[in-house]
Amino acid sequence: MLWFAVNLLVGYTAAMTEPVADKSDLEAVSLIRIFTDCIILGCTAWGGYMSLLAQAQTRFVTKRKWISDKGFLDMIALVSMLPGPQAVNAIALLGYRLRGWTGFFSALIGTVLPGFLFILFLWKCYYYFSDFQTLTRAVTIGVLPPLAMIIAKAAQMQALGSTRTLKEKILAAVCALSLLLLPYWGTSILVIIASALVAIFFWKKEVSQLEIPHKAMPVSHIVLCIIPVCFIIFNIFPSLLPDLLLAKIGLVFAGISTSLFGGGLVVVPLLQGLLINDFGWLEQSTFNVALAASQLTPGPVLSVATFAGMQLAGIAGAALATIGTYFPTAFITVGASSISEKFLSMPVFQKAMAGIRCAVVGLIAGAAITLLLKLPFGLYPLRVLLLVANAFFLVWFFKLPPYISLPLSCLLAWIIF
Repeated sequence: MLWFAVNLLVGYTAAMTEPVADKSDLEAVSLIRIFTDCIILGCTAWGGYMSLLAQAQTRFVTKRKWISDKGFLDMIALVSMLPGPQAVNAIALLGYRLRGWTGFFSALIGTVLPGFLFILFLWKCYYYFSDFQTLTRAVTIGVLPPLAMIIAKAAQMQALGSTRTLKEKILAAVCALSLLLLPYWGTSILVIIASALVAIFFWKKEVSQLEIPHKAMPVSHIVLCIIPVCFIIFNIFPSLLPDLLLAKIGLVFAGISTSLFGGGLVVVPLLQGLLINDFGWLEQSTFNVALAASQLTPGPVLSVATFAGMQLAGIAGAALATIGTYFPTAFITVGASSISEKFLSMPVFQKAMAGIRCAVVGLIAGAAITLLLKLPFGLYPLRVLLLVANAFFLVWFFKLPPYISLPLSCLLAWIIF
């Protein structure tokens, strides 16, 4: 994993994107092989997007030799500067480069499908056991401490690479406080925008100056970038959403994904604000279970969207929430890939991303604190402190994965409450 992280850092400095393979190689790549390989990744990628990327690199670079190490890292450098789930977008882009749009859909659907099915199974379990009050209470309280610790650990990992200087640490802290002090559901979006502007106009940050030849962006790729980004307007102005529930679900989650930078956990406060406070679609307890379910499945944490869609409108709602979450930003990635070298070389873009990375650290840290504040400290201070201490040791000290730490914390909550 350390080796992969070092290579990922190198990939950020690489600006020249090389071809994946020559034409004859691409024609030899089977769509079925792409789909089945991505299904395997979707079933085994426990541990977040870094785990998915590491396994994808082993399978596609080392085993299949469909792309070189440098080409793979260049793709990661691109998706890291674009919205959405980074690992899923990178795999979808690889599918596109291998076999065009059929390869794109094969890779994207294959990667997302296992997590989708896992979430449906967990939702069914939750629905079945929802009549058992004691068990439901234990789950809704017990999942919060380990979830907060998992998110806090993610914030720490992000901070190691994104907030090295004092000004970056201060900006991240201000972003975290903004999330806690401003109850507006769209605070996370505003914080990301504000952080990018601060970096552009007030930071004298050195950026890499690269000599990149000009390359015109095809009109079709411009459309692929612009149309999905427009979905964010439905989150800023919810009154523009249509009355049909299924349409609302798809558009809301599409808007959420296009405002997501820095990994899935940063979307937690936005999801809370929209689904609980603004739309009133979910109760806090149900959202906690959905978030826990996303941690218990392989693949991205954004599978929480599938759970929410299932809760709201059954299979159709789950499908539209999933499509809205993954497809728009995957299209953006394909569109932006034609001028990836130009993106990497733009000083203003690099400075904006430096500010956005600080915002991501602050938002993830703020999300962890927000979850802890949902615990009933006032009613059961000693029992809640015991749960928090237990979660700290499980996640930080023993470094247990979510599929172990979450059930153990729920078991303790069931015993003491």
